[in-house]
Amino acid sequence: MSAGSAASLTYTHPTIGGGARKPCSCDEALSSTASAYSDRRCPMNNDALEITYHIRGFRQIVYKPTPEWPDCIFEQDANFDVMLSITERGLTTETDLGSLLMLIDARVRQLVLAWEFQYGRRLQLSRDNIAWPSFPQEVGSNTAAGGIVFGDQAEAQVALAPPPGAMPQMPLGAERWIRTFAEAGDFSGYQEEQLRRYYLIIEELWDTYALRFDPADQAASKRIGLIRHFVSHVECRGQEVVKFISEQLPSSAVSGRNLPTVRFDRLSAEHRNFVGRNVPDSERIARKLIELVLADMSPFA
Repeated sequence: MSAGSAASLTYTHPTIGGGARKPCSCDEALSSTASAYSDRRCPMNNDALEITYHIRGFRQIVYKPTPEWPDCIFEQDANFDVMLSITERGLTTETDLGSLLMLIDARVRQLVLAWEFQYGRRLQLSRDNIAWPSFPQEVGSNTAAGGIVFGDQAEAQVALAPPPGAMPQMPLGAERWIRTFAEAGDFSGYQEEQLRRYYLIIEELWDTYALRFDPADQAASKRIGLIRHFVSHVECRGQEVVKFISEQLPSSAVSGRNLPTVRFDRLSAEHRNFVGRNVPDSERIARKLIELVLADMSPFA
């Protein structure tokens, strides 16, 4: 990402690309890692800022062949970890390095969000190294972005894909939905936890986009909501939930109660399999809802 190509970035830096930088929702989150500079001078590296990021949590080769993005070196090791080295050249003493660092951090976060949505699992991002430019510049000692927790890795999967011509991006405004969606991928084998997370997205976005779904998906959304209620409470007595669940899963009925009651038994394979049959629909609908949001969302969100 050279000084001359900064216009291709999602946000415009005040000294690179011209014009004032548009405020973005990630500024506050990144400020702890890109601001609070001290009055000391660091080792420098000509007129370029070079930043290395480490992304963990992949279970497959991301691209084959390796992408050739401008001013970015992409490497993936035998453990499927990805290293990104990004260089911003042509800087001067007038360059606000703190704001530029925040800008590049946001760019990489958008890339990681795109990967999390693509693969349906959380990834861990860290900023491992910064090589500062050689001209005198007050800089700080921060070298690592906040990590994102991810689950245990499963067996490796091979899913080769050619690299896109440009670095994938997701609006940071969609971060919470995408992270919730990706978190469900951490719970392989725990169907109730996956369905609950997918339904968090469905519940929040459904009213806005319900008319974009066909009658089969309308019915599936309602069914998933009833099942989410079933797996989220020790016992359920709501009339609609009890009627649906007891018809589909008679063994869930609880005797000896004043009102008809159903209970989810996490130790029952029958109960888990019943929930598991509805996970694919919940994942598909949640993904489509996020895609609809993304289509309506400004890239600056």
